[in-house]
Amino acid sequence: MNIRVEGSTFRVLIKALCRIKRVDYAVKIMSCMMEDGYGLDEKICSLIISSLCEQKDLTSVEALVVWRDMRRLGFCPGVMDYTNMIRFLVKEGRGMAALDIMNQQKEDGIKPDVVCYTMVLSGIVAEGEYGKLEELFDEMLVIGLVPDVYTYNVYVNGLCKQNNVDEALKIVSSMEELGCKPNVVTYNTLLGALCVAGGLGKAKGLMKEMGWKGVGLNLHTYRILLDGLVGKGEIGEACLLLEEMLEKCLFPRASTFDNIIFQMCQKGLIAEAMELTQKIVAKSFVPGARAWESLLLNSGSGIGYSETTFSALLGPN
Repeated sequence: MNIRVEGSTFRVLIKALCRIKRVDYAVKIMSCMMEDGYGLDEKICSLIISSLCEQKDLTSVEALVVWRDMRRLGFCPGVMDYTNMIRFLVKEGRGMAALDIMNQQKEDGIKPDVVCYTMVLSGIVAEGEYGKLEELFDEMLVIGLVPDVYTYNVYVNGLCKQNNVDEALKIVSSMEELGCKPNVVTYNTLLGALCVAGGLGKAKGLMKEMGWKGVGLNLHTYRILLDGLVGKGEIGEACLLLEEMLEKCLFPRASTFDNIIFQMCQKGLIAEAMELTQKIVAKSFVPGARAWESLLLNSGSGIGYSETTFSALLGPN
């Protein structure tokens, strides 16, 4: 019809395509817009990147192709564009790709903030690229960024995944000295690592430390220590901790509870196992098949056992 499409028409089309999650077509329309002699619209570019990062059915490979195409067209991303892209890649499990994007950001003369560094650190830890962990954390400090509790939590998690629990404990101490108070996530990460490394005594001490430092214990905290106690066969302390959990209406994993009942039956504590099962069932918790099997197989011999308290389980037996 020989009607020249105006810039506003292109923008309407691009916005509509972004809204219906056809970012690939939006990029093509933007190319047509530029071929028709219109300049690059930075706001439209940012809209495309933002829409791109919100798509749930888009792969990281496809996202990087669109990103490169936009850059070739002359788009110079801003802080928010880089942040959106880094977040998307980390969410997709592409930590090293996110690091590449952040390096592009630095090459463009835009200083990444603490949020960007924290996301990239999280991504490389998830990918197991621990060699970059310390390097990137030190880089933050050199350029004058002050890590927040989220950054420290990622760093501590990375150290714990490398079984470097002693260094992680030192980092937490330095956090407090620098006025950055560790939170329940920090302590839960340390508790989990200590239990895995066999440092159950230190884990118990750390849980007490949380109490007197005013860090509230959550369900995950209890579950970590409970699993550690059960794993080491310290069934008496496990029962005491479970009682404390039930008072707060917190419940163990079904597999952990089944293991507790199994170990109690193995020790001949059938009556106590039945009593514990009754308590937890009364709170609408459903034990697994292994717990019921243990009780059924041992109930005949359990009737004759005298009642003991859970405190008695802490003895030599």
